[in-house]
Amino acid sequence: MEIEERTEDMLLFAYVDGELDEDQRQLVEELIAKDPDVSQRIVQLRELSRLIKAAYDEDGDEPV
Repeated sequence: MEIEERTEDMLLFAYVDGELDEDQRQLVEELIAKDPDVSQRIVQLRELSRLIKAAYDEDGDEPV
């Protein structure tokens, strides 16, 4: 994986987690609108995030 790809993935993870500022969020949304692969990656990352959150209880304990 190239550095550029890792940087994009980090940006997409932060987008899914709601951690971007307005300019970064807008950039990602433009990427999503232009590239179906980015849009699909967002769908995958949202599912991954949901699964990770489901693996932990409300107290942040280890996965069940």
